[in-house]
Amino acid sequence: MIYSAWRKQLQTFVLVVLTCVISAQTDVPRPRGVSLSKASLYSPTKDFTCFDGSSTIPFSYVNDDYCDCFDGSDEPGTSACLNGIFHCTNAGHRPQNIPSSQVNDGVCDCCDGTDEYANPEACPNTCEELGKEARAKAQHLADLHKAGNFIRLELIEKGNKKRQEMAEQLSQLEKDKEEAQKIKEEKEALKSELEAKENEALQVYRDAEEKERLKKEEEERQQLEKEVSEQFSRFDSNNDGLLTVDEIKVGNVFDKNKDGEVDEEELKYFMGDKESLNMEEFKSDAWPLLKPLLMMEQGMFKPAEAEEVAEETEVDEEETEDIPNIAEIDSTGTEDDNIDSDMSQDNDDEDHDIHTETPKGYDDETQKLIDEASEARRQFVDAERTVREIESNIRNIQQNLEKDYGLNQEYATLDGQCLEYEDKEYVYKLCLFQKVTQKSKNGGMEVGLGDWGEWAGEEGNKYSVMKYTNGVACWNGPNRMTLVNVNCGLETKLTSVTEPYRCEYKIEFITPAACDDSTFIQQQTEHDEL
Repeated sequence: MIYSAWRKQLQTFVLVVLTCVISAQTDVPRPRGVSLSKASLYSPTKDFTCFDGSSTIPFSYVNDDYCDCFDGSDEPGTSACLNGIFHCTNAGHRPQNIPSSQVNDGVCDCCDGTDEYANPEACPNTCEELGKEARAKAQHLADLHKAGNFIRLELIEKGNKKRQEMAEQLSQLEKDKEEAQKIKEEKEALKSELEAKENEALQVYRDAEEKERLKKEEEERQQLEKEVSEQFSRFDSNNDGLLTVDEIKVGNVFDKNKDGEVDEEELKYFMGDKESLNMEEFKSDAWPLLKPLLMMEQGMFKPAEAEEVAEETEVDEEETEDIPNIAEIDSTGTEDDNIDSDMSQDNDDEDHDIHTETPKGYDDETQKLIDEASEARRQFVDAERTVREIESNIRNIQQNLEKDYGLNQEYATLDGQCLEYEDKEYVYKLCLFQKVTQKSKNGGMEVGLGDWGEWAGEEGNKYSVMKYTNGVACWNGPNRMTLVNVNCGLETKLTSVTEPYRCEYKIEFITPAACDDSTFIQQQTEHDEL
């Protein structure tokens, strides 16, 4: 059935070609440069009317080498009118129209040489030879389209089947989404319910932990007050509520070389360059610097404890390094017994806190609520992920269904198929209906030459050109774009890639999907009729 229809179309095509050839050879009296179809408009028995109706002149004025009509229709066989048209009969080949300004210009434009009638020997008649070549080429193209069309019909069948499958899949996904959304809502409601119970149970522990934290903070505050007060009193020898440089000198903790003398400049650093300190100033300014020295003096300095002190006081490390010879303080020296006893007690208390503080466990009922809420959260996350995945699949299918795969879905199965073409420098890759990329053979990243945009063929031949736009921007230039010329071929491949203009690429692409024999014969027929 298909072969019979194609044969009938081919017979029509051949008949038209033969008719053109025979008509071209028919000797019908008419002025030079006039086509057979317009011969009746040039009657020597009556005046000639310009095609645009602007004037009527005696017939003897036709081809008199003087332009009388604005449209040049009175001088088809001379070069008198710049806008005139000279018709080449080209018997044995296709007729041809050329601007009449090219008549007798010394260039052979017509294969039969009639445009150079002033010098007939200058242009030999090559129409028979050219006609033979044209007919052979036309036959080759007809055979190619015939063979390719069988593959194209298979692609159409597969494309329509694919579209039907996608439509069915979309319908099923819509149902799946509705069901998944219900499950998600159920899981969310269950999660909210169990989280409320979990939060209520955990609040008891949070309240207890907060109470314990506040208690510990108060104990630490009281302990700090006690330490500061005791050390302040120890140095405040005259009990006047102020510490002076002379009073602090007494503590040999500042005697770095154990010679019985203390550097006053160093002491002023600890006192913030003040002559005296009251209790509050001592606690806020001097104590954070003094306590580590007292601990180091007694050999009780712990790295972890030092970090705690640093965090509490927010003392910059660079400031600590500026203290003269702090690192050289000898830990073998002795201090008075009261300081030794107090610092040892402080260290024992801190060690006790570290070793006895253990995480509090939950009772069985609370742990059960936590486990149930955790499981509910996990199930909700899974349900939510399922909905998102279904929605993503729906969007992808909808986008594919909206794509233009040709009048009969002949290009549908090519979607996503990637083809490569190599030249001396680059490897080009065309992923149909997706993107075009370029990669240097010397390595490096792929450069985007455009993403799928639209079919961009001329009117009546829309599917002859693919357009890919919004590629990577050129240096100081526009975004790259690619035009893909689509032609008939027995296999799907790229035959060439060029860059005719900066940042604009052209790809020649052949595929059986373009082998529409009915369209081909129609186009050839229209061309021959012209």
